[in-house]
Amino acid sequence: MRRLYATPCKQDKDYGRFARYYLAHCDQFDNQYSFHDALAHLIVSLRTSQFMLYDDEDGNLQAYMQYRYEEGDNTVFIDSTIISPAYRSSRVFYRGFADWARNVMEEQHGIRQVRFHVRADHSYLNRLYAKFAERISERESFGRAEYVYETTFDELLRYLRVAISTKTGD
Repeated sequence: MRRLYATPCKQDKDYGRFARYYLAHCDQFDNQYSFHDALAHLIVSLRTSQFMLYDDEDGNLQAYMQYRYEEGDNTVFIDSTIISPAYRSSRVFYRGFADWARNVMEEQHGIRQVRFHVRADHSYLNRLYAKFAERISERESFGRAEYVYETTFDELLRYLRVAISTKTGD
């Protein structure tokens, strides 16, 4: 399996690449997810979120993570992630998640909690996320049930084997 290389989304061209990838792959969230829903999500999230882009060796975008820092409670919320099917593997997941965690350590000091959500009917992801996070609530989104998971940032770093001693701030 080839490696993906993580870079934060910073320039207009990065946001354009993300938007094109998102629109091309957003049906992976749900086959009922409409183009209109995707555009509305982009309009809101481009102003309120951060994005980590993952390119293959040829510079083609193959994955992204969308996240935002929640004010006042030292929490980062992972809003969405898509990985191209050819790159879905445990190795890519762990490396990509670890790259993102290192970026968060550099980008925002004092993060204590990580939250994210997943479709309740996605058994594989629910089993995976339960290995390192606790399910704290359930919500409805686009007419389907989703579980919200939470873990401490330090626990996530341990799970991903990211050296906590590299953490700055605090």
